[in-house]
Amino acid sequence: MRAVIDIGTNSVLLLLAERGSNGSVVIHDDRATITRLGEGVAKSRQLQPKAIERTLAVLREYRALAEEHDAALEVVATEGLRMAQNPEAFLVPALEVLDRPVRLISGLEEAELSYRSVALEVDDEDTPLRVIDIGGGSTELVAGVGPDVLDACSHPVGSVRMTEQFLRGNPPTLSQIALVAQAAREAFAEQLLAPRPELHGLAGTVTTVAALLLKLEHYDRERVDGTRWSADQVEDLRDRLAMQTLEQRSRVPILEGRADVIVAGATILVEALRHCGAKTLVVRDRGLRYALIE
Repeated sequence: MRAVIDIGTNSVLLLLAERGSNGSVVIHDDRATITRLGEGVAKSRQLQPKAIERTLAVLREYRALAEEHDAALEVVATEGLRMAQNPEAFLVPALEVLDRPVRLISGLEEAELSYRSVALEVDDEDTPLRVIDIGGGSTELVAGVGPDVLDACSHPVGSVRMTEQFLRGNPPTLSQIALVAQAAREAFAEQLLAPRPELHGLAGTVTTVAALLLKLEHYDRERVDGTRWSADQVEDLRDRLAMQTLEQRSRVPILEGRADVIVAGATILVEALRHCGAKTLVVRDRGLRYALIE
């Protein structure tokens, strides 16, 4: 049994699992808690004390769960810490809480792990894949064939980062949303990819979009994972969310902790689908933590 903690810009994830005899991941527990460690970091380059404390509190809870299951623990962190000029303000107390260091991974490793989390469960090793992981601080876009990564990049656009930078209106104005779209387009333009009809999407923005399209009152992994949506459905949902005030979005249970950043996240997703020439979004409730289960 392994426990993998993934500390992101917006949320902290815990996967308690083992790999089955057929190579699939057998899940015992999979949790996500929004702590927004990267709050304000894109602008200030400084981790904030309250954000650090929120995240440390969740790490204490997650460590206890790992010990309860006698699971070997691995902890990684991503863009929220990569952006910060004072990562030690978090890494030092986190070491005390976890009794092991947090491994700060590169954007390239994050992208490759995200891809592997999908590729490991694809039967056909000759299948071309496009995988996107939209986080709070960065977006990883990867192209490959079966288990082999051919092109991977971590782009400096994420739901929290873009919201803090551009979306000041309530609701956001069309021009503000256009700035998010432009930033995403410019970032993705650095990674030229041959078009593919499907884009496999990971992480909170994508799974939340799927839950909203399914009209779920409460998140249900079994219903979300593997669903398929047209690019037009995703864009239509983004447009409807963008017309709502923050107060209106906050009343939707599925959007708890994401009501303020979902418009930016969905806009990044819309632009990614266009960039990849994808007509269909395939939703995968996965993430880099799945690739770290041995």
